[in-house]
Amino acid sequence: MSDRPARPRWLDRKPEPPHAVAAYRWLLGRDPESAQTAERLAAASLTLAELRDRVLNSAECRAQFDPMRWRPMPLDIPALEIESEATPTQIAALLERIGRAWGALGETEPHWSVLTDERFRGERLAGNLASFMASGETSAKTMAAMLARHGVTPESHPRLVEFGCGVGRVTLPLARRFAQVTGCDVSPGHLAVARDAAEQAGLGRIAWWQVRVEALLPPAPWDIWYSHLVLQHNPPPLVRHILRQAFAGLAPGGVALFQVPTHIRGYRFVVADYLARAGDGGMEMHALPQEAVFALAADAGLQVLEVRDDSHLTTREAGRFLSHSYLFRRPA
Repeated sequence: MSDRPARPRWLDRKPEPPHAVAAYRWLLGRDPESAQTAERLAAASLTLAELRDRVLNSAECRAQFDPMRWRPMPLDIPALEIESEATPTQIAALLERIGRAWGALGETEPHWSVLTDERFRGERLAGNLASFMASGETSAKTMAAMLARHGVTPESHPRLVEFGCGVGRVTLPLARRFAQVTGCDVSPGHLAVARDAAEQAGLGRIAWWQVRVEALLPPAPWDIWYSHLVLQHNPPPLVRHILRQAFAGLAPGGVALFQVPTHIRGYRFVVADYLARAGDGGMEMHALPQEAVFALAADAGLQVLEVRDDSHLTTREAGRFLSHSYLFRRPA
């Protein structure tokens, strides 16, 4: 007699459109291309088991769960040539180039540039906007849970600055939790979309800050400085410059929660070489070594509360990138 459990009878049922949507979300991490796609799958002569197998065996699903893709970066990776210091003039030139690139993206593809998924391009955005915004609620919940582990709550830390707020994907759910939220971005187009979204959601009290050379961040102090999937698009000296100002603005007991890649296979950054090349206006990926991040924290007198490897969340090329989320605190 076999100990193998009997096959559940529900697997032989015919799927309905919600089942197709659930299969896409759980196995592919996204919604179907359209409601019609879910309806077609439900109308096909499939059982729930066959629907599951069809999605599991798709090229997209196989690529996502390829074990080679998720192989962790080995411990013996070599040091990279990364210049992370620059003169004030060079910092201004770096920020001007990044601002120009993201200003263009803010005018053409503001949502897609925040989450690079084809569902969020202009012609397909309307049918997927709810899913886009729902992902922001998930990010806000994750962030709040990470802070709560260390006794940081919206009541104890009401003033929050989000650096690189984009179109307000995470800013809006944060504003439902924290009393004073400021969204900062270098792109006027992104800020305009974010402001409109906040007003439509009845969250007009959010403050918005245009990032510029002479005023990178709003007036300090703040209780929480937060940035995710943003610093990675800035050259290392600019990341160092941003973090130095972010740490300096923390109130006593304040925390900085942020993410940045610390290693990219084959990556190299030399300030003069980078500035000598003409920028193509595309989305760049950069890294700042951990030693530089920890040195900045030590210089600012911050405590290290938590460091987490988040490479699987940062990019679909996780085997090429090593990324970390950091949580630092200024002693009260």
